[in-house]
Amino acid sequence: MKMTAQKTALALATGMLLASSAFAQTAPAVTLYGRLDVGVESANDGALTKTMLQNFSSRFGIKGERGFSTDLSGLFQVETNFRPDDNTGADALANRNSFVGLKSASFGTLLMGNYDTPLKLLDAGGYAGTLYGEGEAMEVIIHGKGTTTVVPTLVNFGNVHTRAKNNLVYISPKFADMVVKASYSPDEAKSATQDIPLYAASLEWNNGTYNAGIATQSKGATAAATATAARYGMSATKFTLGAKMDNLSGAIVVSALDNQAFLAADARKTTNTLFVVNYVDGAMTYKFNYGMSGESASNAQDDLSMMALEAAYALDKQTTLYGSYAQITNSAKAKGAMVGSDSNVTPSKAGDDPTAITFGIRYNF
Repeated sequence: MKMTAQKTALALATGMLLASSAFAQTAPAVTLYGRLDVGVESANDGALTKTMLQNFSSRFGIKGERGFSTDLSGLFQVETNFRPDDNTGADALANRNSFVGLKSASFGTLLMGNYDTPLKLLDAGGYAGTLYGEGEAMEVIIHGKGTTTVVPTLVNFGNVHTRAKNNLVYISPKFADMVVKASYSPDEAKSATQDIPLYAASLEWNNGTYNAGIATQSKGATAAATATAARYGMSATKFTLGAKMDNLSGAIVVSALDNQAFLAADARKTTNTLFVVNYVDGAMTYKFNYGMSGESASNAQDDLSMMALEAAYALDKQTTLYGSYAQITNSAKAKGAMVGSDSNVTPSKAGDDPTAITFGIRYNF
């Protein structure tokens, strides 16, 4: 009787141990992560100098992955902006890249949710959008935010920095050092007179030293033709070249943006170029970028350029101190603004040249 009880207890203990082990092997791996990036900034909008405490896209997220087999796993991510400097604003849960999806080593990754388009993600292997704070010029120059603040509302021109809502995204496995990405965001506000889904795709080649990519994105114009209606979409083509040699890396990025205006009289296009250089010297990293956005139409006088310098010191793998200087030079009718912070540095009138000196701390966790 005693021997039987001992055998039964041993069997139960062994079963519980095996069940616990099986659960541990199949349980999802969940990670909490985020970034806090806050700086003291002296900013001049071309007329007035202000000292501000700025938040540069601080965020918090949770993500996870669970394997179903050796080839297939499930993914999720929920990421949200927040403002540690003043805790204001209407930042909503999952307002950054947030999705659920499937990942296969053989067939690629499929994501559904709120997610960046392939054109926005194309970044010359990570060597183009490297500057922190106000200095990063990809948004202002390449994605068209500098021009967006210039063109009057009647002649709409939007930027193509698009974190598309209701987005279906496919990312291929890597083959011959190449990755294909494609996305489709349906028009959920479709009506009898309007149907303007967003399409985007990219092809990127990266062998670890050199990188080259091309991306395209298109959202058509509405059919409305009244003075107050939106009569434009936005399409873009983007090219990137990047390279890394020892401690030196850099990138060249070119974009062509078209507002796809429904009326020919409202048509606006820009061609934009960005040059980036990064140099690592121990714990110090020195960065420089210079970009130019062309006129949106002949003699529009709304072209602009942007220059920024940055020095960053890594205290460890998570914490970086940095200082930067950024300047936008606007033509007579241009009103390009710095858009890296919560309180954008925007000229008070067209033709003014905003500047910003920033000292910040970035902490990743």
